[in-house]
Amino acid sequence: MPTPRAYRLLLAIFATATVSSSHAAAIASQPVDIGVEWVQVFNDRLGHGRFFAGAGTDRLRVLTSATPSPDTDFYDQSSNGSETAVFLTHPSTPALNVALQFVGLQSGGGGGKNEYTTTFNLANPFVQNQLAAWDATPFALRIENASAPGGETTKWVTAPDYDSSVKLPFLQDVAITGGGLAPTLSWTVPDTTAPITNIRIQIRRIEAEEPGRITAATLLHQAVLPLGSTGYTLDQAFSNGGLTGLPNGLEEGRKYEVAVILESAVPGLIKGRARTFFEFTPLTDDAGNKTIYLPSVDSAGNFNFDIEVTAGETILIDPVVAVGYDYQIGSGDPLFASVSLPDVGDGIFELWLYDLNIADFVFETLLNAGERFTFAGGGVDRFRVLGIEPSVGLDPTDVQAFVTEIGFAGNGRFTGRMTPITTHFNPVPEPSSLALLVLAALALGGTRRSRCGAGALR
Repeated sequence: MPTPRAYRLLLAIFATATVSSSHAAAIASQPVDIGVEWVQVFNDRLGHGRFFAGAGTDRLRVLTSATPSPDTDFYDQSSNGSETAVFLTHPSTPALNVALQFVGLQSGGGGGKNEYTTTFNLANPFVQNQLAAWDATPFALRIENASAPGGETTKWVTAPDYDSSVKLPFLQDVAITGGGLAPTLSWTVPDTTAPITNIRIQIRRIEAEEPGRITAATLLHQAVLPLGSTGYTLDQAFSNGGLTGLPNGLEEGRKYEVAVILESAVPGLIKGRARTFFEFTPLTDDAGNKTIYLPSVDSAGNFNFDIEVTAGETILIDPVVAVGYDYQIGSGDPLFASVSLPDVGDGIFELWLYDLNIADFVFETLLNAGERFTFAGGGVDRFRVLGIEPSVGLDPTDVQAFVTEIGFAGNGRFTGRMTPITTHFNPVPEPSSLALLVLAALALGGTRRSRCGAGALR
């Protein structure tokens, strides 16, 4: 006889309670001794990003895997991990007694299992004054845990030698290709005089965010790639997928931050590292093999690109979605030659061009989705798009949200940025611009209703 539905529900609740009780018993197990698996001290160049402290700066990083930690409490049945404290000291700087932050899997801090870290901004005058001494003599780590059962409640470890000279570049031409949950990420590695000994990739699931920053993320996957790698397909099980509550691959609708890391290392020791950060949400299955170039997002909300461009060819770019965007080239970049906008909302957008005489944007025309607009006079260095309805509610990190196709007037690199207009922008047009707007609206007539207008006005 089939088991009644209500009874099956009771069995499921009982099973869940049993698992939770077992896990609680595991957490209440015996304390463990202090252990240090490894320590690293190196130059850490952080690209633009919204998650890591100090993004966009060059830093000296101290990183260690110390146990017990909150991760060993959760995964390895220890009970005193939350009591561990790690401190950094140096003989030349008596006042230096810096607490390392726990950034392990249970922290939301984005680190690996049992990791603790601290950094110093290399541009800080105090740090600059100490670098020679820190380079000459190693740091020391003091690990404390009052409940360590073996009697050693304080453990000292000498950190490896620090080399202040190793500097590596950031990646260029970062892009995502393909729909579904196994897209391909790609990039270009610039020429560098520093030796690249490792290329690594890290995938973090964004757990919480607020304007300008990611407040919590979990490291799901990391892998060492073959030297010379310029891409990675997410078609294998995640390295942390076997841990409680973590998935084996990408999930639909979730947001991710990726770090592609170049390292210069000797066996077992990192000497220098450069991390390029970018964000994405998986494309839908029907996205095809379109390639979308991804920006690095900084804490000010700007979307920073570094892409090789060719006159007469177009690229697809997409940043965080808002009610509009400002587009601007970087110093020495080729001018924008054309633009085509995606089919979002009602598919009608306002194009504004920059007027140097008044140092502001003025209305130029209305554009239909998918129609290419060619800028006059050989191109422009900036333009503004408005008219994205807030009611559309596009996801701020969805790479399909507002894919803009841009052409350039010459060959070179696009190192410019897109800045989202995230609140209603209601400029008061100059009289001539207002007249143009009225004429354009009349000419387009029912386009917003029928979506069959003849094209953008000039």
